[in-house]
Amino acid sequence: MTGPRTTEHLDESAPPARRFGVMLYPDQPFPVLVQRLGWLEELGFDQVFVPDHSADLRDPSGLWFDSWSVLAAAAVTTRRIRIGTLVANQILRPPAQLAKQAIALDHLSGGRFDLGIGAGLFPWDHHSVGQVPWSPKERAERFADYVAIVDGVLRGGVFSHQGAQLWVKDVVTVPGSLQSPRLPLIVGGQSPTLIRVAAACADAWNTHGPPGASAPEVLGITAEQNRRLDRLAAEAGRDPADIRRGYTIFGPWDPRRGRHGYEEIFERFTGAGVADFVLDWPGEAHREEFERVAREVIPPLRDS
Repeated sequence: MTGPRTTEHLDESAPPARRFGVMLYPDQPFPVLVQRLGWLEELGFDQVFVPDHSADLRDPSGLWFDSWSVLAAAAVTTRRIRIGTLVANQILRPPAQLAKQAIALDHLSGGRFDLGIGAGLFPWDHHSVGQVPWSPKERAERFADYVAIVDGVLRGGVFSHQGAQLWVKDVVTVPGSLQSPRLPLIVGGQSPTLIRVAAACADAWNTHGPPGASAPEVLGITAEQNRRLDRLAAEAGRDPADIRRGYTIFGPWDPRRGRHGYEEIFERFTGAGVADFVLDWPGEAHREEFERVAREVIPPLRDS
C-alpha cells in the first residue's frame, strides 16, 4: 500500500494521489442505507466508512444498527468503492474475532475492505459489554497489544501473542485476508501511544483533531503529529512514506458551519501532510453543496 509523503518530503517528490471518503452512519433503515451507498459510489468517492459504537453518540436513543451488519450490506451492494470502519472499537470486540470479521468482509467485498481501529472512549460502549469504563491510560496500554493481535491474525495461519495486557494462543485463521499480505490497517486517534502504534505497523493514520481546539490549532497539531509519525516510523525501521495520513472533517473545519469551504480544507490539510480526506455525511440541508464538491472539486484534485 503506497503511503503519502508528509510536509518534510514535499520538496523532494510529488505527494501521493489524494483519496476522498465519506462517513456513513448506520442510523437509517436498511433500504435507505443501501440507497445512500449507491449514491456515494455513483458520485465517485473512493471510500465509505462506518463508525463502530453500541449507540448513536449524537442521540443514544435513536435508531442505530450494528455497524458490521451494515458493512456486510455495503460489501454486496457496491462494486467499486472501498468500505471500512472508522474506527472499530476495541471496547466492543476481542481482537482476534475483530480480525476474523474483517477477513470475512474483505472476501465478501472482493478485497475492498480497510480496517480502521481506535482505542474507544464512550462509557456506554463499556456498559454495553459489562465493563467498568477503562481509564485513558488503560485504553492506551491495551491498544498496542490489541493491534498486534489483529495484525497477526489478519495474515492467516496460526498466531499467538503474549502481551503486557492481552494475549491469544494458537489462533487458527484460514483463509487470511484476500488482500496481501493482509488487508490495510488504519489507526485512528491522537494520543502518543496510538501514533506510536501507527508508526510501527499501520498502513494509514487518521485524525479529526483534538476536541475543543480551534481551526488553526487543529491544522498545526495535525502537521506536528505528521512530523512525529515520520520520526517514529523511521525509528521503527519503516519508510514514513509507507503510511498514508488522513483527516476526518469534523469540528471547527466542518464546512457546514459556514467558515471554511471544502476547497480551503483540502488545500490547507494537504500542506500539512494529509492525503486522505473523509467527509461527514451532509444531511439534506447540505446535499447540493456536497454533490457539487464530489462532481466538480474532487476529481481534478486526485492527481494534482
